[in-house]
Amino acid sequence: MAKTPIGAGTTTLNLAGTADVSDEIGRAGVSFGKLVELTGKAVADTQLALNQTGAATASTLATTQIDVIAVQESVYDDHGTLSQANSLTRKLPLIDFIDPVFYQWSEVRLQGQFFATEFVSSAESTGSTYNSSGGALGTGLSFFLGPGGLISNSGSSSSSSDVDTTRDTSFGRIRASALLEPRTDVGVPKPRQVVRGPSLAIIAGAITDVTTGGVLVGRTMSALIELRKNDGTAIQGKAISIETDGAAWSLTPTGATGTTDPNGQVTILMRRDFLSPTADTAPINVVVSARLGLVSNSTTLTF
Repeated sequence: MAKTPIGAGTTTLNLAGTADVSDEIGRAGVSFGKLVELTGKAVADTQLALNQTGAATASTLATTQIDVIAVQESVYDDHGTLSQANSLTRKLPLIDFIDPVFYQWSEVRLQGQFFATEFVSSAESTGSTYNSSGGALGTGLSFFLGPGGLISNSGSSSSSSDVDTTRDTSFGRIRASALLEPRTDVGVPKPRQVVRGPSLAIIAGAITDVTTGGVLVGRTMSALIELRKNDGTAIQGKAISIETDGAAWSLTPTGATGTTDPNGQVTILMRRDFLSPTADTAPINVVVSARLGLVSNSTTLTF
């Protein structure tokens, strides 16, 4: 029996190309640039509207007149205690008491990341078919029964396929943040505060080196504390609270009570002691504070 192929074939689909997202990324770049442009314009437009709103608010506050306390006067007696408070009222614009708030974009940030994917595929297939046939004439009884024969057929087929793919992917995201806050360089001055009462002055005195056997062992400095009324008149017989930061002090002259004399004055003597010849004798700053009731003053003296 002979076997003869009556059909065989192969079909191939070549890959169309290689996946590449360069063109998609290029188009995304253009889109991000447009986003930056639109964001910048939105920020500028919003800032202009905020400035206009702030200006309109300030104008309204400035033209609205109300009865207010323009000046608050506090009067202290010779003891340093509050004895009188006077309020001077007048019509003033509301802007003296309510500050219009001006806002600004302090910070605007954009961050862009993008997603892009490209997919290319192709398929390859092969197939083959075989067929065979055979026959024989009848013998024996076939002569009595008539002609006869035997015929047989067989066939086979096979196929296979392959798929090729290529994929290119790029990914990302966009983030935006902005900070809107009040401006600190725009404000309205507050009403004046007037205080009338006694004053304390601290006046630096003489500086003297203290030596023993030609060796520097200390240094002193006098300070004059003066109490006067607001018209300059001396206030006598008032006990002044005195503090020094950095050096010990004592009243002078010896026997002084610490109350102001007929000239409204109290004198103190500050002293530094150098306990060894190698001690640091360089001048130092000493803060001197004086207080009478709510009236106080501080100054820095160097010796």
